[in-house]
Amino acid sequence: MKQILTINPGATSTKIAMYQDTQLAWKEEITYSSQDLAKYDKIFDQFSLRLADIEEVLASHQVTKLDLAVGRGGLIGPVKSGAIKVNQSLVDHLQYHPVLEHASNLGAKLAWEISKKHGTGLALIYDPVTVDSMSPVARLTGIKGIERRSIGHHLNMRAVARKAAEKVGKSYDDANLIVVHLGGGSSASAHKHGQVIDFVSDDEIMFSAERSGGLPIKAMLPVIKEMGLDKFNQLIRKRGGLYSYFGTTDLRVVEEKIAQGDQEASLVFDALCLGISKTIAALSVSIAQPIDQICLTGGMARSNLLCKKVEERVHFIAPLAIYPGEFELEALALGGFRVLNQEEEAQELSFDA
Repeated sequence: MKQILTINPGATSTKIAMYQDTQLAWKEEITYSSQDLAKYDKIFDQFSLRLADIEEVLASHQVTKLDLAVGRGGLIGPVKSGAIKVNQSLVDHLQYHPVLEHASNLGAKLAWEISKKHGTGLALIYDPVTVDSMSPVARLTGIKGIERRSIGHHLNMRAVARKAAEKVGKSYDDANLIVVHLGGGSSASAHKHGQVIDFVSDDEIMFSAERSGGLPIKAMLPVIKEMGLDKFNQLIRKRGGLYSYFGTTDLRVVEEKIAQGDQEASLVFDALCLGISKTIAALSVSIAQPIDQICLTGGMARSNLLCKKVEERVHFIAPLAIYPGEFELEALALGGFRVLNQEEEAQELSFDA
């Protein structure tokens, strides 16, 4: 039985889990306050702290031997989906040349160091944030040199897509699926025969709990001029979406307002659902074949009202299935197991210094 440790570093937490083959043995979450992390200028400055805390959890579970450690992949630039071996080149790239500073960039080095101490030295990342198999036509915008990018919740969405394919009795490589991850930021993906051929990021079409989604450019030009780029970036990424209207990112608070007869809350909620539905419709034409299933996942997929309203708008495209929450630790473990079981081959990347 293979012992597989999975590691998912987030902004204020590190989630870890032990799997025996494909079965969960235990799961823990190490949390940090904003004050705990405020003294660290860069993400990689947190490495020693997070590693020591993981080691403490492993000691509490009397972990002595691992077959594999799998970390959440960071922002390494466009890569193929699937497993990637951790090597020094990858770690250095994530530390010194990431696309963006993000806690997930720590996943590779944490997995590698723990595997060297407790296992064979084999460590993987799986379906990193920058998985990119978009079709060439989907990349183009109306401005030459500006292209759409595939950066988002790939790990969870591909895990959900595999579950959905199994549910409809197909292999992932044979299915046509649309998956929408709904949370603080939302993204969506079109899966055609095992490839994410189109992707909607959190600055396009639908707004979310804290992101603005797509905005009318002409109307925003004077706002950008007045606010400046830094404040505008904060507005659209941290203070947009539900927060802009209600000062909260908690969808449950908005639903309570609706239950109390708040008409603005009802209208904004309907607009949220309309944006999600427009996103699904846009991705359906990228697939341009019958869709086997539409999937909603992420934290906001726990809202029965949201799922019902979206289903009312998109049911003519394909059946809707709900996968609330996220499956990232499970996805890391299952991907790692497929590599150990020789069902999948891990990529090995090298980056220019």
